[in-house]
Amino acid sequence: MISRIFGLSLCVILLTVGLATFYTSADPKESQKSSVPEQSTASSPPMDSHIFDTILDRIKEDYVEQVTDDKLLSGALNGMLSALDPHSAYLDPKTYEELKSQTKGEFGGLGMEVTMENSLVKIISPMDDTPAQKAGLQSGDLILAIDKKPISGMSLTEAVDLLRGKPGTAVRLHIKREGKDVFEVKLERAMIHVKAVKWHPEGNVGYIRIATFDENTVTLSKEAVADLKKQLGSKLEGVVIDVRNNPGGLLEAAIGASDLFLNKGQEIVSTKGRNPKMDSHTYAEASDSLNGIPIVILINGGSASGSEILAGALQDNHRAVVVGTTSFGKGSVQVLLPLTNGGAIKLTMARYYTPSGRSIQAKGIDPDIVIDQVYSKLEKVDESERIREEDFVGALDTPPEKKEQSSEKVQQQEVKKKDAELALEKNGKKKEVEDYQLMRAIDIVRTMAITEKYKKLNKK
Repeated sequence: MISRIFGLSLCVILLTVGLATFYTSADPKESQKSSVPEQSTASSPPMDSHIFDTILDRIKEDYVEQVTDDKLLSGALNGMLSALDPHSAYLDPKTYEELKSQTKGEFGGLGMEVTMENSLVKIISPMDDTPAQKAGLQSGDLILAIDKKPISGMSLTEAVDLLRGKPGTAVRLHIKREGKDVFEVKLERAMIHVKAVKWHPEGNVGYIRIATFDENTVTLSKEAVADLKKQLGSKLEGVVIDVRNNPGGLLEAAIGASDLFLNKGQEIVSTKGRNPKMDSHTYAEASDSLNGIPIVILINGGSASGSEILAGALQDNHRAVVVGTTSFGKGSVQVLLPLTNGGAIKLTMARYYTPSGRSIQAKGIDPDIVIDQVYSKLEKVDESERIREEDFVGALDTPPEKKEQSSEKVQQQEVKKKDAELALEKNGKKKEVEDYQLMRAIDIVRTMAITEKYKKLNKK
C-alpha cells in the first residue's frame, strides 16, 4: 500500500549527518536497483500484507477520532524506519524541503544538529552563532521536553517539527546534562545563516574554522588557504583546522575539503554496506595545497560524520596531528530516496571507514593528543618570592659591566610590570581563557614547525 500511494522517484541522495548531496542516475530502472538492497534472507517468515490492511481498516472504522490517510501513512513509515536505527526516517514534503535548504547554508530554527537516543532527543552539536549556541546548549545534552511536551513516544521527525517554527517565536526546552539536574532553557527561533568557513592568522599560524560541510565549504576552504598564504607568505608556520561541534553535512564537501590537504592517490574514505553496490573507495585527486607544512585538527564530542571523515583521512595519512577529545562517532551512510509525494525516505545503507580500515561508527576518532577544554582563568604565577642563585651566601657576583646592564633591564621590567598592574586594575579583572584547546593547538603547530626546521638544518 505504501508503494502504491508514494512510489520511488529517480534520484538517490547520500548524506553524512543530516544534509544531502544529489546523485541522479541516467537509467531510472538502474537507479532503483542500485539504491534498494536485496530482500532480506532472514529466517523469520514475511509479514502478511493483509495484517497491515486489516489494522488500517480497523483504525479508520473504529478509532475514537477520524484520522486522515496521510497521518496514518506517515506514522507507519516513521515507526518502521525509526525502529531500524536513529538516522533512518520518513521525511514529509515540508521536512524534506527544509533539509535540502540546509545544504545552502541558510534555514530557520534553533541551529543544532540532533539525533534520537533511548527515546530522547540528543544534541550532536550546536552550530556557530545560533540561538542554540548562545543559550549554552552543549554536545551530549538530552532534550526531555519541548514546550512542556515530553519527548518520550515521539519520533525524531515529530520532535524536530516542534523545534522548528517561525523566526522570532520562542520555544522552551527541558534539558538533562550529565552531572546536573534537569533545567529549562528558553530560546528564540531565528533564521540561521551558517558561514561554513572562517579564517584568520594567529601570529604565524593560520586558523581555519570549518563549521559545516555545505555547498560553499570547499570553495571557501580554498579561499582560506590562499588568503593565509597571501597574508603570511613564507612566515606561515602551520595551520590549525577547527572542526569542533561540526555535525557534518554534504559527503562531497567533506571529501573535497580532505582533498585540499592530501596528495593525489591518497585514500580519503571508504564505505561498505550489505549491498555490494554501496562499497566504494575515494582517493585524493589534487595535490596538498599547503605543501606539507604542519597541520593540527581540533575535534571534540560534537565533531561528527564529515568532520570525522576529514580528521580520519588526515590522521591515517600522517598528514595532521589530531588534538582535542574523541569525536561523536557517527560513521553510517544514509541514502535519501525521494518519493513521488514530495517527501523522502532516509535509509542507512553503509558504514564509513578511514583509510586504515577503522570504522567510525559508535567509536569516533581518538585524538593523537587529548586536550580537554578549560573554562577558567589563567593567572600568572608569582615567582618573585622564589629563592634564586643570587640569594645564596657566597654566590658569585655578576661582572660589573653586565650587572649594570642587568639592573637597567630589571628597572625596565618593573616599569612594564607596574603598567600591566595599572591596566589590570583599570579593567577590574584578569583576562579569562577564551579557548584553551585552541591555544594548545597553536602551540603544538609551532612546536611541529620548529621540529621540521631543525630536521632540515641537520640534513644540511
